[in-house]
Amino acid sequence: MTDPSPSATWPPPLPSTEDRRRKQDRRRRRVPLVALVWASVGALVVGTAVGGAGGASDKTELEERLAAVQQQLSTAEDSLDEQTEARAGAEAERSAAEASAAGLQQRIDTMTADAATSTTTLASRDARIAELEAAATAAAAAAPVAVAEVAPAAAPAAAAPAAASTGGAGAAFYANCDAVRAAGAAPIRTGDAGYSRKLDRDGDGVGCE
Repeated sequence: MTDPSPSATWPPPLPSTEDRRRKQDRRRRRVPLVALVWASVGALVVGTAVGGAGGASDKTELEERLAAVQQQLSTAEDSLDEQTEARAGAEAERSAAEASAAGLQQRIDTMTADAATSTTTLASRDARIAELEAAATAAAAAAPVAVAEVAPAAAPAAAAPAAASTGGAGAAFYANCDAVRAAGAAPIRTGDAGYSRKLDRDGDGVGCE
């Protein structure tokens, strides 16, 4: 059972002067510490605000750079479109030039073929002319012989006109070119004795060339 009598330690003794001095020193040291903490917090807030302002500036700069890049991209796309159109125009012009060149080449080929045909025709004509000239030369060379052969037959005709006429008519008739050649009268011309149209098939006045 507890003794209700007063204890020797009650009431507690009052703090000594030394203790009160220590508590006051602690309070004085605590005030600068709190001030330092609040100063740090203020500096942090200010730094955050400045950092936010710097971030906004960086964002604006990035947006400006992005706008510049987009403008460059748009300009490049426009330039590419222009180059594409120019290339398409050049391709069309080249196709037209190739088609024109092909048409000109075809005309040249046609003209070359026509010239070759004309050359062949001229060569044929030259050959025909040379052939006719040779025939005319041969006929001119044979004409004196024919006249010499006919002249002796004309002498008896002067002595006997009636007989000569009959004999001349017989000597001047040739059934065909073989007979003319056999008589040595080929070629026979218009006006020569025995000349007839049947011996001159091409009608040039010279028969049995």
